[in-house]
Formats: sequence, C-alpha cells, structure tokens
Amino acid sequence: MKRLILGVLAALAVTGGARADETSDDVRCLVVFMRMSNAQEQASRTGGLIGTFYYLGKLDQRSRGLDLENLVEAEMAKTTEASFKADAARCGRDMTRRGQDAADLGKALHQRALEREAPGAKPAAPPAEGPAGKPAGAPQ
Repeated sequence: MKRLILGVLAALAVTGGARADETSDDVRCLVVFMRMSNAQEQASRTGGLIGTFYYLGKLDQRSRGLDLENLVEAEMAKTTEASFKADAARCGRDMTRRGQDAADLGKALHQRALEREAPGAKPAAPPAEGPAGKPAGAPQ
C-alpha cells in the first residue's frame, strides 16, 4: 500500500511539473507575441495580436486566475537573445500548425456546404413545429 501511495504521489509530481512547464512555455510564447505586436510592420503587429490572444486563451483555459503580470515579468527577466529566438521558432511552429488546422477546418466545412447545395442533395429538414403551428424557437 505504501508503494502505491508513493507511486501516485510521484506521478502527480511529474504531471504537475509537466503542467508547470506547459504554462512556462505558453507564457514565453505570450512574451514573443506581445513583443511582435509592437513591431513597426503592420503584418508583424497583426500576427503578434493573434498570437497574444491565442496564448492568453490557452493560459486562461488551463488555469484561470494566473498572475500573468508576474509570470510575464519573471519570464522576461530570464529571457536571453538566444532563448527568445528559440522560443520564437517554437511558438511560430505551434501557430503555423494551428493555422493549418483552422484552414483545414474551413475547407472541410466549405466542402460540406457544397455537398448540401449540390443537385440531388437532401434538402434541409424543415424546423420542428412548436405550439400553435409556429416553428420551434419562434416568438410565441
């Protein structure tokens, strides 16, 4: 029993560490994109804003109520030029993958819409009727 408890505690410690590393990685990406959002070029600023909101969302989803101000400041204090470049490359690859996922989703949804509109496709089902013969969800 003692071994089981120690094993569970060890697993929790490893998982918690992985979660902390994910958070630190995402905070560093947030720093990268926040810096980009202050660039001279409009395209860089736009990309920076998109990345900033993406990583804010990831961080919020994982742990609501993080002290982002102190986390960002702590990561910025540790950042070197070399680590910033490495983080920018890593975060850029992540955003490229997510961008491709979004493009793939758009293509798949567009294809579904075309298939529904194609000749011979089944027409959409009429809305279900609510009370007094009005469509469900219509004001009564």
